[in-house]
Amino acid sequence: MIRLLLPPLLVLTAFPAQAADRTYSIGSFDRIRIEGPYEVKLTTGKAPGGRASGDDHALDALVITVEGQTMIVRARVLAVGESPAPPKIPLVITLTTPDLRAANVNGGGRLVIAPMVNQRIDLSVNGAGGLSVQGIDADQLNVTVIGAGTMTLAGRVGRARYQLSGPGTIEATALIAKDLIGRSEGNGEVHVAARYTADVSSTGLGAITVAGKPACRVQSSGGGPILCQSK
Repeated sequence: MIRLLLPPLLVLTAFPAQAADRTYSIGSFDRIRIEGPYEVKLTTGKAPGGRASGDDHALDALVITVEGQTMIVRARVLAVGESPAPPKIPLVITLTTPDLRAANVNGGGRLVIAPMVNQRIDLSVNGAGGLSVQGIDADQLNVTVIGAGTMTLAGRVGRARYQLSGPGTIEATALIAKDLIGRSEGNGEVHVAARYTADVSSTGLGAITVAGKPACRVQSSGGGPILCQSK
């Protein structure tokens, strides 16, 4: 009888990569700018602080800094011939600050803020990123979306101004403004709400809807539908 001796099988077990945590000592800031595809959560009403969770390579490439009164989240400058390593674990950044009056997302990042209370608030998205703000309370709000990005807003303001350029989306029917101005260029959609007056215009194909039954003034020169139901 011939017996074949088979080598023992190697059992390979794939262990999930473990997330590493890093904390950041940061100074006071009341503005934030995201540059790159980062997931950022920001809570106001607390002392300034920062924490990031992810794999070591992604954390090594991350820069969290304050310049003036602006918090900047970005990637470090790569050396010549160096290529960024794809993260094995999604990088999550958590920030806190006592007060915030402006937020800007550039590129494909995602920023979530709650709450946001100030006399004047400025919000903008440039690119395909997203910005979500809950608990807005302000006298004046300025919103700008350029590109394919998305902004989702909730709260209340005295006067709001919305500007959309491109295929992006502004979803703000949960944000009640006393008075608003809305401008749309391109094929993106704008959904807002007002209590007293709404002045909206479109030069593209995108739709604008205004909830709340305010007194409406509408103008469409690009064919985009505008729905604003007056009282």
